[in-house]
Amino acid sequence: MNHPGVIIFISVALSVAAVILLLLLLKPYLISNVERVMQSTQEYIEPDAEQPKNENESPVNVLDYGADPTGHEDSTAAIREALKGNRHLYFPAGTYLIDKLVIAGSVTLSGDGDNATVLRTTNMTDNVITFRDGGWHVRDLKFDSAQYRTGGAYIFSSGDYASIENVALNRSYIGIDLDGSWSVNLTNISALDGTPSSIADGGAVIRLGQNAYTGPINIRGLTARAGVGEAQPSYGIYMGYVDVVCISEALLIWHSKDVVLAPKARQFSALVEITNSCFDTAANGMWIEPTGGGRVLRCGISNTWFGAHTDDAMHVDGSDGTVTGIQFSNCMFLANGGDGASVGGSGVDGVYFSNCFSGGNQGNGLVLKDHAQNVVWTGGVIGATHELNGNVGYGFTAESGTSGKINLTDITGNVSGVGQNPENCITTFENTTE
Repeated sequence: MNHPGVIIFISVALSVAAVILLLLLLKPYLISNVERVMQSTQEYIEPDAEQPKNENESPVNVLDYGADPTGHEDSTAAIREALKGNRHLYFPAGTYLIDKLVIAGSVTLSGDGDNATVLRTTNMTDNVITFRDGGWHVRDLKFDSAQYRTGGAYIFSSGDYASIENVALNRSYIGIDLDGSWSVNLTNISALDGTPSSIADGGAVIRLGQNAYTGPINIRGLTARAGVGEAQPSYGIYMGYVDVVCISEALLIWHSKDVVLAPKARQFSALVEITNSCFDTAANGMWIEPTGGGRVLRCGISNTWFGAHTDDAMHVDGSDGTVTGIQFSNCMFLANGGDGASVGGSGVDGVYFSNCFSGGNQGNGLVLKDHAQNVVWTGGVIGATHELNGNVGYGFTAESGTSGKINLTDITGNVSGVGQNPENCITTFENTTE
């Protein structure tokens, strides 16, 4: 006689026994793979990266973890201890000696003000603070060094959705270095006495997209100047592989080049917008030079001063890359040691000036060279303006093989004359001339 219940029970028991036997046979393999995954994870995490162990977002005082605000003892170990389990570290007024920190997770570092709380590094060559993840914030702090740094940044990150606010950068090689970051706001940043290029070339107050696609980035309120002599790094703001960068209310003084757009091979600098800024007393106010086929495109600069530079106020070199769709509006290129605006290179096709002023320069007001194409100047002045004499050279010059237009512009008062345009490469009409 068949008993269905007994048959079902026996079937289930046999199935369970088969699963147990299979797990016992696979146990060594499973353990080996779990260990391998754990080992791989440990290798990925940098050994000195501080891993938050909980989600405490309330500010914790670093003094409670042994940090020294007198600047006599190194506080690196105390800060690392404070990072364990906490996402907001508060530094009371004082000076804290640190070496370098690699921080994981969404962490906030805050102080009592950019002239009250000082993080002074003893490391002259490495990145001082590295934020490995996104969601980090730094505010109300000053970064300083006992001497000029020759490498690394005070703050480096490839993380997203971050901010730096009310932060001072003293004696930096690179102040802020964002490479691969997305959506970062930089507000009220000041930089004083960065490492001069004569000591270590290639430094910058802010460097964006050196190797990885970076943007959008918003910079609002940046003052970078020298307190001692002409001490500032090679570049004010250096941009490589960037997309959507907004810069406003920036004052940059005493750099070799105040603003640089220099994408490399397979990179582009696009949608860079600069407004209401002052670039003064450098070698060059703005330098655009893609290399290896890099591209600079669709950028706009408005209401900005380029003056008192020792060389060209604005220089474009498109000989090894593409430059197109660059618009200058209501800008002043005045009292410079070279040309007001120099545009050259066969990769240039479309640089536009609207209601701009170029005068009092030791060179020419506008220069077209090396097969640059489609350079257009409309309105404004190329000559005597704003209580300045005209340019010592010509109002404009154009080499053979270039093309452009100048219209509705005052081109008077230039010492050498209106223009040097032997092949009529520049079309002129409805201008004011002598």
